[in-house]
Amino acid sequence: MKTSNQPENKVVHAAFLDALSSEFLNRTGCGVYVYLNPFDIYQLFEDYLGRNMPIRDYVKISVKSYFQA
Repeated sequence: MKTSNQPENKVVHAAFLDALSSEFLNRTGCGVYVYLNPFDIYQLFEDYLGRNMPIRDYVKISVKSYFQA
């Protein structure tokens, strides 16, 4: 990872965690860590980075598919 991208990635990661936590709280009343471990959350973040879509859209789709599985 390039040094110049680190602050930006930290901001994106924080926004991703916030959106993911909010979505789980809204749907279940519990935080994301009740359902997913940190490694799974990191994998979701890595998957998100490979897609060209807004964080909120990705999170909504991911959480919806998690509960449908």
